[in-house]
Amino acid sequence: MKKTNKFHVKKLKDKQIIVEEERKERSAFILFFIRNGRLLFAISMILSFTVFLIAIDLAISNLDSSTIVEHESNGIIVSYTNPNGTEENNYIINGIPITSEYANKIFDSQTISNSSEGVVIKVKESSFKGGKVVFYSDKTALIKYDDGRYLRVFKIDNDYGVDEKGIISANAVTKKVTGEIRENASLKIELLYLSDGTIEITKDDTVIFIRNTNITNLNDKFYTNTSGVSVVINKDEKRIYYSDGTIKEGNTITINNQVYNVKEEKEILNGIKIIYYENNYAEIIYKDLSILVEKSEHIVYDDSTLEIINNDQFNENIDINDFMNIKEITLKNTNDKEADYMIVLEETDDYSKYNIEKRLANEFINFNILVNNKKINNQVLNNNIKGTPLAGGLSLKNNTYLLYEGNLSPNEEAEIKLGLWISYENITNEYMNSAFIGTLKVYVESLS
Repeated sequence: MKKTNKFHVKKLKDKQIIVEEERKERSAFILFFIRNGRLLFAISMILSFTVFLIAIDLAISNLDSSTIVEHESNGIIVSYTNPNGTEENNYIINGIPITSEYANKIFDSQTISNSSEGVVIKVKESSFKGGKVVFYSDKTALIKYDDGRYLRVFKIDNDYGVDEKGIISANAVTKKVTGEIRENASLKIELLYLSDGTIEITKDDTVIFIRNTNITNLNDKFYTNTSGVSVVINKDEKRIYYSDGTIKEGNTITINNQVYNVKEEKEILNGIKIIYYENNYAEIIYKDLSILVEKSEHIVYDDSTLEIINNDQFNENIDINDFMNIKEITLKNTNDKEADYMIVLEETDDYSKYNIEKRLANEFINFNILVNNKKINNQVLNNNIKGTPLAGGLSLKNNTYLLYEGNLSPNEEAEIKLGLWISYENITNEYMNSAFIGTLKVYVESLS
């Protein structure tokens, strides 16, 4: 800037006079900042630090707070279906009253999928830095990390969701589980119990994976209760001894001193061989693995998978909807953190628009629910959470009955089947021609 040759007194000190030359293009406002720069900087730092402290305090105070939101906006993909394939979440319960035993029979016949029961075999295993992967014959896998963690990985488009290096596909559904190793010491069988209700069984070179805990595990016998799957526990030069007591010798098996011959042999996918016997038993052989299956009709396979499942169908000539109203729900957590959820049935507040003259009392309604491998039967529809702490902050205007509460790990998927029915044991003639109407809803708790 050019000089102006104009001066003004800046400071008087004793006998000294300090003058300052004025500069062009400097307003009083700019001069104020030039002369008081240090003071303004100090004030700015104090204000910034104060705002920082307030922000930290607010973040900490809200760290554990949560809100209940409906699934559509919370990263949880929810789909409702009926066994006939239609998508709806409305319930109209006005069927024929039935006993709990008959209800269980109907409910079990309408399973969403066979993933909640059955047996599969290990087809290969690979190691990577930090753990190993066990691949099963239904295209699922179990990752066993060296630090003790376990992760189940489900199939994608009929293929494995993890490769031999332990790299998980971005589209794979996974489930974190914990494990506890137990042993049948007399039979020298190792049982890895996982927290989702599944078990991996290891006996020498034979490894099978059981999707539930429905087994008989005694000092002298071991087999699955549904399909009668057993493993080899001993061999000599002539005979093979199975854990259910069956003895194989040559082309025959002996059960309770009765001898049965081979009926048919066939080789299926990837070199797996099945030997069928006269008494409906079958032997599955793959490399060094050998298992015996009591109910050979439960062996199901195609070009890429093999599993042993109870595929018996409910063969009575009835319309199931006359007895039980069944809904199926699929939940998929697309978040990168766990999500708690609850399933409720919200009752309508206007029966007149459905031409229903009399409300069926909820205490006469029972329900069964299956969540992946967990089944809960014969529950009563009596847990109304409206106006209670169980609502978790939800503003509920109508009667709302809690059916189930659960948790989804990141990227985990849950298959849920829910069947509601009228209890024959408790209903009275007073409730003839009555109905209960409600809407099935899913709420998810998300940390803010």
